[in-house]
Amino acid sequence: TELGKGLWSLKLFSSFLFPPQGRVNVHVFEDCCGGSLDPLRNNLLYPLFPNVRTTVSRLAVAPQWSNYGLRIFGYLHPAETDEYIFAVSSDDNSEFWLSLNESPENLKRLVYVGETGNEWTAPGEYWKFASQISKPVLLVKDMKYFFEILLKQNSGMDHLEIAWSLNRDNGTFSVITSEFLSLYEDESSLQMGDIDHIPQTKASYDRLLEPIPLSPHPEGDLIREDPRDHIYKHLFPECHYNPKFLISRVYDVKPLNVASKQTAIVANSCRTAGNIVMSQSHAMPIVRAFLNALHSREETRGYSLLRVVNVVRREDKDVGNRYLVELELVGPQGQKALVSHYVYALAEDSEKQTILCSPKAFSWNPSATVHIIVAVKNQARWIIQFIREMEKVYRATGDKNFNVIIIDYNSSDIDIKKRLKKATLPSYKFKKMDGNFQRTGGLQAGIDLVEDEHSILFLCDLHLYYPVNIITSIRKHCVEGKMVYAPVVMRLDCGASPRAPAGFWEVLGYGLMGIYKSDMDRIGGMNTREFKDKWGGEDWELLDRVLGNGLEVERLHLRNFFHHFHSKRGMWESNNQG
Repeated sequence: TELGKGLWSLKLFSSFLFPPQGRVNVHVFEDCCGGSLDPLRNNLLYPLFPNVRTTVSRLAVAPQWSNYGLRIFGYLHPAETDEYIFAVSSDDNSEFWLSLNESPENLKRLVYVGETGNEWTAPGEYWKFASQISKPVLLVKDMKYFFEILLKQNSGMDHLEIAWSLNRDNGTFSVITSEFLSLYEDESSLQMGDIDHIPQTKASYDRLLEPIPLSPHPEGDLIREDPRDHIYKHLFPECHYNPKFLISRVYDVKPLNVASKQTAIVANSCRTAGNIVMSQSHAMPIVRAFLNALHSREETRGYSLLRVVNVVRREDKDVGNRYLVELELVGPQGQKALVSHYVYALAEDSEKQTILCSPKAFSWNPSATVHIIVAVKNQARWIIQFIREMEKVYRATGDKNFNVIIIDYNSSDIDIKKRLKKATLPSYKFKKMDGNFQRTGGLQAGIDLVEDEHSILFLCDLHLYYPVNIITSIRKHCVEGKMVYAPVVMRLDCGASPRAPAGFWEVLGYGLMGIYKSDMDRIGGMNTREFKDKWGGEDWELLDRVLGNGLEVERLHLRNFFHHFHSKRGMWESNNQG
């Protein structure tokens, strides 16, 4: 049985039905748009986390599917010692790589169809492009040769054929069939969470630790370097803090149909534009006042400004605006410091100078422990990727004050506890739950594992790409008893990736939230009664209680924070499982 329509939902065929000889490994990557191989290689799940792992018995497939990528690999066994010529045809782009021996380390690309995603051929059409037919390659009988094939399909008629011919004047191409093939690895008894056996090659390797190239003019400001980080100092006298935008138990609302006054262009641009950029004329008076206060103190008098890293304003015209001021400074001996401090601009004095003060009881704790909490069930490849993201953050920052909490509803495709033990993390907690998947119940179980009420909870999702400064960002925008943080994530389009981002800001969802444990306990935790057997809307219900208890919600578009595109196919075993 070859790859056919609907195969993605099938599990691996058992090894006794299809022995290692005569078949090769196939890894299927769904939800990947575009016709070139770049979106596949840039996919964060590639090549270690395919949707499906299966096999085929000949190097010709026609799945009749769309928006997917295939990786086919195994060993080639020539029947005789001779020179062979290889050919490829496909729709859309494809590549055939062959090693000089059985090692995946010696791969060389022999033939390919296109590189831009616009090239294609008809089935068996090996002469459309010069790149489709290889130069002669000497193969030796009784040796085996590692090979790898990549196919990227967007939409339309999909197919792939790898053929060969002896180097003869009248040689004809024929598809390579089972008698010349064998598996690289028998995966029939492996869980989807087992990935150590998957080969990484010149054609396909894990790019997690490879730096993302920075464009001088990145589209949408999505991958520009973000220098904001972590040191702050007490520089100003305290002032009373009672912003007018906090919700009172009693308040008046004037009905306004905003949708009727907003054009489609405005609505759509709000989904793709980032934070509103403050003008220099508004930011610099605050920076100058900050520096004046800095220079008035003996211990910081010698510090001067290197650059303004960031200024965030929360406008409150009745009592004064609040700012988060972040500056890079240099000391008298050349030492550098990053300052990150909340200030209030209350009024102007007689000389029209801005007067700053520290809002009372409104400062962030740079050493607060942050607990990243997720609830999961049967999402092996995303679970591993989430753990790898957390390892990436720890590797980049060395921050030991964060903890990973995974609540698992009896996943059968991965041993999460075993995977966590192997991970390079400062700390983690793991708990198994019985019954159907419940997001609210799982998150609450994670919250209950946190004992320190002065630490921060970050309720999040599996399918995220995190900026390395995520922990510091959460700390800076969570203020105990005052403010929670609901960063806006960029939802990537199908085929987009953190290396080539395109999508829209998820401005309607509040499922990602940072909040102090003491504040979460005070507002009553997750609503496990009303959302016991469902999810969707629990984030808005939580938001209502956050605002109703007098807490601010800091809502910023967070650069380099992405939600990966994925379909819901295969994510639930029934309507209320996940």
